[in-house]
Amino acid sequence: MISKANVRSHPIHPMVVALPIGLWVTSFIFDLIGATSHEQSYFLASFYMIVAGCVGAVLAAVPGVIDLFGAIPPKSSARSRGYIHGSLNTVALLVFIYTAYRRGVPTATADNIAIAASAVGVVLIAISGWLGGDLVYRNQIGVDHRYANAGKYKERSVEDFSRPVCNQSELGDGQMMLARVGDERIAVGRCSEGIFAFSDQCTHKGGPLSDGALVGCTVQCPWHGSQFDIKTGRVVAGPAEEKIKIYAIEVRGGEVYVKPDRPKDEKPKAA
Repeated sequence: MISKANVRSHPIHPMVVALPIGLWVTSFIFDLIGATSHEQSYFLASFYMIVAGCVGAVLAAVPGVIDLFGAIPPKSSARSRGYIHGSLNTVALLVFIYTAYRRGVPTATADNIAIAASAVGVVLIAISGWLGGDLVYRNQIGVDHRYANAGKYKERSVEDFSRPVCNQSELGDGQMMLARVGDERIAVGRCSEGIFAFSDQCTHKGGPLSDGALVGCTVQCPWHGSQFDIKTGRVVAGPAEEKIKIYAIEVRGGEVYVKPDRPKDEKPKAA
């Protein structure tokens, strides 16, 4: 899904994460060289790199948190992976803060404990970077999909089901949008047979269907390729095994309204 913290659809988080990673890894290398050569200038440079890396990590965390809670669908495998990614980054930041604190001043020589702590921090950011790559390349977080006839990505939030989610003319054949109705994420798509509303959450790993491709009346999840019929919710192709939830819609005055589920104990009205 498109990053919420972006510059002209280019996500900010991947741009700035290179700063702390590069500084911290290089500081660790300089510590090893300094410990071997006993050259104090390497320890001096290493200390400033650690401090600059900590500042860069805090700056990188801001767009990262925005994307975690704004772009990654809740109750999905990507959200869980994002929590682990963020937690590892936080621990790594604390480790490098401890390393700088232990050394105290830029001119101090890094002892074995400080060097070992930096090594732990480098391992943590390596694992975290692996998970971050999964979020981009596997879960496609921050990816701007531009497939034929998709149109510009649309997203709208309304307070409740009494408000329209879009105008009938907003969606062309093969186009979708994400409607946030209260706490629910509902995808609205148009195919040759009309406009349909369905749950945005893929039943396989929670992928965002509104960010997938709609071909005919079949939507394909962008994460693992599961396909669903948007008219009935049935699974057309796996790996998903459970159908998606379908919402009834009503068009009034050209405005599209999504109708909430009827409570199970509610009896149908008499004719």
